[in-house]
Amino acid sequence: MKARRLNWMAIGLILVLVLAPSLWVSQSGEPVSASDSEQLVETAGTVDWLEPRGLNIVDLVGMVPEEYLQGHIISNTSGYGIVRYEAGTRLGNTVVITTTVYPRYIKDARTGWTASMFGCLGQPARIDHVGSVAPATTMRLYYNGQDVTQQVDLYTYVPAGLKQPIRNPSQSESQNLYRYWETGVLSTNFTGDGDLYLPANMGCELLMSGENYPQLTAVFTAQVFSQVSVETLGVETISFHSYLGAGYEGHFESLRNQLYAAGYGGRCEQFELQIPLDADYLFVNFPPTPVDEYTNFSGNPMDNVMRPTGGTYRVANAAGTLSVDHTVSVGIPRYGYWEDSGLVGSVAYLPYKQNVYHLAAPEYIVPAGISYDPCMVYGGCSSAFLSNLWNTEMTLQVLYLKVERTGCDLTRVPLRSVGSGWSSSLAYTPWQPETLPLLGSTAMSVFETAVFSNHVYLPCVLQRFCILPPDDPAAGPYGWFTPEGRMVDYVP
Repeated sequence: MKARRLNWMAIGLILVLVLAPSLWVSQSGEPVSASDSEQLVETAGTVDWLEPRGLNIVDLVGMVPEEYLQGHIISNTSGYGIVRYEAGTRLGNTVVITTTVYPRYIKDARTGWTASMFGCLGQPARIDHVGSVAPATTMRLYYNGQDVTQQVDLYTYVPAGLKQPIRNPSQSESQNLYRYWETGVLSTNFTGDGDLYLPANMGCELLMSGENYPQLTAVFTAQVFSQVSVETLGVETISFHSYLGAGYEGHFESLRNQLYAAGYGGRCEQFELQIPLDADYLFVNFPPTPVDEYTNFSGNPMDNVMRPTGGTYRVANAAGTLSVDHTVSVGIPRYGYWEDSGLVGSVAYLPYKQNVYHLAAPEYIVPAGISYDPCMVYGGCSSAFLSNLWNTEMTLQVLYLKVERTGCDLTRVPLRSVGSGWSSSLAYTPWQPETLPLLGSTAMSVFETAVFSNHVYLPCVLQRFCILPPDDPAAGPYGWFTPEGRMVDYVP
């Protein structure tokens, strides 16, 4: 079944936030006012369950060979463009990730306000999509080698943490909102060095008012204590073709109709995976599609159609039961997943399935390698053009990983994935803005006394010793979470 997509016929939530004066914040970051809808779900103490989250790129850099990570899609949200991985390094606890950003150009027909908008290292969870949490980072932004970081003047984000959703998949789709609470529009916060500071998040939208950048380079720096070791056990390369089937194709409804009229049948390719015995995570590195089917802002409905974007892929068990949608490359558990919300009706929690065997290819109506042609939108594609599109092959790579816990600062939490019959019973408390920490500061502790007249400063070597709590499959499925909400390991 085709994954549900967002039809951006309206300007969307972000413009409402940008243009509504009651939601502005001061330069200090303090909200001027807040409505009841701008509330943050706080989970005091230990939560009884959390939704699964993909293994974030910050936990893979420096452990997975660079050639297998290059080009993968880190962030992908309809209307906000994509962020693709280019290179990364890990030196001690410092992780530096260089990315290519493909923003979306916003224009409000009523006010004339324009902006470039894009995401970061976190991935928001929308409808039944799986999210991924990124730690706090600083960011530098470049256009053709020129530093344009200071042009980012507004942003929103989904706060990280051990938090449960506030919406079910149906509410997320009908309201055009994420499953998790998102802040109102905030003014940006820069470090003394001029870097943009981004709090730990499950996705964000960065805005550059008055700008229209088709492509940028973003360099993210995070301080991350490694909580897991990751070993690559194998790589499988798969050739696949474009998708043709159920679901709304946005700007490319005409192309779908032309393909059907030319005699091309429905196609949704699935592949049996050759998974090594000891692998417990998968990582799917797939190319973007060269066109944007859905971004459709009121002032510029077609200005983003030629910009690359991502799509959805899913995994399945031996019976072919499809999982919820994945929209980015993240670590996916091998031994468990939750069934697609569109296949199970109005249930409180999605059915849990074990053992991934198959991969359903990304659902692209326009394959990578085929450039945009106006006939895709307005009709009149030749039979030769349609044949070429139909037969064009793309390739993706599936990495098979072995993930083992090494850190002590983890919390074991049972996993559930909410369905359309679920409703939030959590308490709402006002959101408190985060303050900028002292990044890169150092401190030295010296024993001061009047008894001794001389001091000798010796190196301080710290080694953490702890007993890792054992896995307990009988209590599963559950995930191991960092305090900021990154799920770094999984037990079926």
